[in-house]
Order: sequence, then C-alpha cells, then structure tokens
Amino acid sequence: MSIEMRIDLACVSAKLPLVALADVTLQFSDGEVTLRRCAVFEKTGEPPWATLPNIPIEKNGKRTYVPLVDLPRDLKKAVLDKVLAQFARQRDVQRTT
Repeated sequence: MSIEMRIDLACVSAKLPLVALADVTLQFSDGEVTLRRCAVFEKTGEPPWATLPNIPIEKNGKRTYVPLVDLPRDLKKAVLDKVLAQFARQRDVQRTT
C-alpha cells in the first residue's frame, strides 16, 4: 500500500521546548487520515524531536503522556522524520529572511 504525506507545520510562540505544531495528512488510495497537532520540540544544544498527538494524564501522582493514535513503527518513524524535515526547511527559511 502506497501512502503519501502532506505536512502543514506552523512555528509557535509557546512555552519552551515546544516550537512548532504540525498536521499530517496520510493519503491512501481510498482516502485520507489527518493527524492533528504533532508537536516539535527543541532545546538548546540538542537536536529537535517530534511526537505524535498525545494527552497528559496524571497517574500515581505523576504526569504522563498517553498517545492518541498508534501507528506501526515504520510509519511512525516516517511521519516524524517528515515533520522534522519540514521544520528544518521552515527554520532555515526563517533564518535567511
């Protein structure tokens, strides 16, 4: 099955390390699914990282994050890699303007 991806990413002014949010549309031969609000984080001296949508919950007095969607490992990696690549492109454009 062939899957195409479309990334709609916006840099945000939020509490660090959150720096961007992305909507990812996965296009299949018979339809599409959109994952809304994939997060991109960046800390000084570290490479950026991305996550699929999740929700914070408190469990045993500690905050933990529960994924809202599960993807097969290879597809999850491909989605997060594309989100990070789009973030890098947009960040490079912002730095040169």
